[in-house]
Amino acid sequence: MDKDQLRMFSVRQKELASIMQEVSQLVHDLDMGNGAQQLEQLKQKIASDSFKVMIMGNFKNGKSTFINAILGQEILPAYATPTTAIINEVKYGKTPTATLHFLNPQPEKLYDGIPAIALSHMQRYKGKNIPAIEMPVDDVEDYVVIPMGMDHKEASRQSPFEKVELFWPLDLLQNGVEIVDSPGLNENPARTQVTLEYLSKADAIIFVFSGLAMGSAGEISYIEDTLSQYGFENQSLFCVVNRFDQLTNDKERERVRNFSDNLLAPFTKHIYYTSGYKGLMGKMQNNPAMLKESMMPEVEEALADYLANDRGKIKLATPARELNRIIRKEALETTIPQRKSALSTDLNVLKQRYSEAKPEIEKLKQQKELIISKAEAKISSMMPEIRRCAINYFNNLPGQIRVWVNEYEPDTKVSALHIKRDATALAEEVENYASSRLDREIREWLAGPFASLVNDKVETLKDSLEGRLEEFFVSLDQLKLEVTGTKEYEAESVPVWQRVVAAGGGLLFGDIGVAALGATTGLTKDFAKGIALQLGAYFVLALVGLLNPVTIIGVMVATIIHGGAKGVSRAEKSAKDQVAETYCEEISKNSSQLVETAVNGVQEELEKVKGMIAQSMDVEIKEMQQQMEGLIKAMEQGQKNIQEEQAKILRCEQRLLQIAENVDSFIFKLLK
Repeated sequence: MDKDQLRMFSVRQKELASIMQEVSQLVHDLDMGNGAQQLEQLKQKIASDSFKVMIMGNFKNGKSTFINAILGQEILPAYATPTTAIINEVKYGKTPTATLHFLNPQPEKLYDGIPAIALSHMQRYKGKNIPAIEMPVDDVEDYVVIPMGMDHKEASRQSPFEKVELFWPLDLLQNGVEIVDSPGLNENPARTQVTLEYLSKADAIIFVFSGLAMGSAGEISYIEDTLSQYGFENQSLFCVVNRFDQLTNDKERERVRNFSDNLLAPFTKHIYYTSGYKGLMGKMQNNPAMLKESMMPEVEEALADYLANDRGKIKLATPARELNRIIRKEALETTIPQRKSALSTDLNVLKQRYSEAKPEIEKLKQQKELIISKAEAKISSMMPEIRRCAINYFNNLPGQIRVWVNEYEPDTKVSALHIKRDATALAEEVENYASSRLDREIREWLAGPFASLVNDKVETLKDSLEGRLEEFFVSLDQLKLEVTGTKEYEAESVPVWQRVVAAGGGLLFGDIGVAALGATTGLTKDFAKGIALQLGAYFVLALVGLLNPVTIIGVMVATIIHGGAKGVSRAEKSAKDQVAETYCEEISKNSSQLVETAVNGVQEELEKVKGMIAQSMDVEIKEMQQQMEGLIKAMEQGQKNIQEEQAKILRCEQRLLQIAENVDSFIFKLLK
């Protein structure tokens, strides 16, 4: 991987963090407490930010070997049988170490053979809120490898572990890249939920296929239905056809290449044909010819280029623009002129103005309460229609499930000779199809009709509050000018929602929904999309409790076997009928719970917006009061102190003007 590109990003990252550190101190000196806090949080995020590359794909596609080839060492266990049961994060560390994290809550049933050290640690905390523990790197296999002889799906369901963090002294990792190895696709809803949480943080996806069994329907539907919803396509999705060297001849390789190109072209421009094994051996044996033959360098160079340039620009340009806004709009155009004017005013006059302004400040607080009350009422009025939409969908869902399942043509056939084995395989296949289809259909509904409805409601909320918020901020700004005696100045007004998000901390919110607001876009359709993605994760957890695949499969197998010879001929119909009936029964019985999941999910996200609006108004009122009281206190200490304060403001102004030019230059060079 091109280390120079990644090092350049790291240099820019440190440069921006250093600038933010200085500006944070300058705005703190100007009593801009909220701005200083925003910049400090943003600086910490930038300084600690890394490129998270998530490796995905089905079991047996060679993901672990492929990752080891990228890293250049055999760090992750890689066997011919399915291995990875949990998430593995590979990060930089000066010495090889490992940290084991536990699921909270724990699965109802745990598999036999959990290592004694982990079991004792879990028992110490009675299976609840279990803290992570460090362990020797050599012991990692005991936790991430599926126990011998155990079905990989069953192991995934019964594993008490969330993830393993591996820290390793490799140049690639030191340059800010983290590799995330995920379990197989759609193996277990609880594990799928963990994977989805990582998707919201990932910068790039490497999707590993096997050239020996290229492009299953499940793999393509996952890319189309899930990854595309999270924005992974074209540039950020890297599709790798691994084990390409194991194809028997040139004709077969050409066939697979043509098929794969046509299959994957709609989703990405990055398609590569590799041998993870040759890539690993080429690096470990310092064999350039083998490494070139593996085609791994092509993947690594393209990934480095995307991370350092396309993705890196976004990671740095957004906070750099926010830094520029705080310097120019808040400090140079607002706070500094007002402080200058106030310090040149007679102290008694300033006190009198501030005293006369206090009733107006109270009116602003009352105005804030009215705005929040209106927001509460508006949000409440949205919920009945949101509820009706969810009720209609889940009422109609059972009928759709019957159609899907009945139309499905399983590959597994049951023979009298191997009835138990074949019945189990058939039951698993039909259940896997039903669960995957249900998950996909719910997500499509959430991202489509449901998100559209939520977006309409959000736009209504925005329109109903925008005028009142505009009036609030205009009144507040006018009051500041009157108290400080500042003349009206020509300054480009900040859009009201940008101001709300900035003052309310929306840029720094961690969850999908509010983060989608952005510091410059306000309430947009991305917000509704964020809610849909979050709800998709909620539904995964809700369905886990309703549809236990172990129970469903067990009942299906028993039904088929109980039917004997007659059951063999009707096995497929019995299996499909059993799955359809179980799914429909559970969905119907628990439709009210699923409806509440949808309604509560929307309400929770909108409540966060309401809280952000309230916080933005509180912050600006409080900061005005603190600045005025601080100025009055400084002036009461005498003329010398006033002169020192004026000199400090002048120094801050001059330095901020220089920094603003430097930030402009930084953004220009970054984006050119």
